[in-house]
Amino acid sequence: MKRLIMLLLTLLVLAGCVQYDEELWINRNGSGRAVIRIVHRSPYENPEEIMRKAALPGINLQSYDIYRKGPDVIYTINFKFKNIDAFNNVNDQLGTADFWGKITLNKEPGRRITFKRRIALGSQEPEDEDDIEHIIGRLQPDNPVWTYKVHLPWKIISTNALPENVDYNNRTVAWKYDTRKMWHKQELMSVELRKDFPWLLLVIGVIVLILLTFLVHWILRFPKKSHWLERIKHTEDAEKK
Repeated sequence: MKRLIMLLLTLLVLAGCVQYDEELWINRNGSGRAVIRIVHRSPYENPEEIMRKAALPGINLQSYDIYRKGPDVIYTINFKFKNIDAFNNVNDQLGTADFWGKITLNKEPGRRITFKRRIALGSQEPEDEDDIEHIIGRLQPDNPVWTYKVHLPWKIISTNALPENVDYNNRTVAWKYDTRKMWHKQELMSVELRKDFPWLLLVIGVIVLILLTFLVHWILRFPKKSHWLERIKHTEDAEKK
């Protein structure tokens, strides 16, 4: 019964989701911002849900806009997040429909970082398929494409995105999914990245090392100079006498 209720709720939520576009900017420290555009087929608007999300820890709502176009309600939401955990916590997974997923940024040897995000629609167990999930799939509108685009702060080495959706110079990657083909599947977005070599830190380190070497050298020579000056002064005093 519980699973039946969750699937019915999933039906109500996803059957009206005509389009989902997300653009994400991630900073080096894990903070960032996101702009989300959702086209939802519904007879009413729901700003209360936006404000509920905005009250979550680490989420800072910048702006939002809601307007209607025919049978569709279009939401545009712009928010900042303090860290990746705060972004992940926006996720209200509804049963087996997890289109928000979870982002991980893992540090690897050699200044490498792996970006991963897994999303899923429908049960992952074939034996659990039932008529309700098939109904959800059939009720999806025409061309229900969901787009995820991420701007990354490090050099892109490789990714599972299509080549035409990767901009190596601007460090952006995009994935597009036809939701009709995602039932009983998981989709993984992955990018292998490499941090830039810290040239600035290296230069600063060299400068600091030079200054320390000069300071140590000066400290070691200072007693000798003082002794030499005292001998000169002593000689001058003796000559005066």
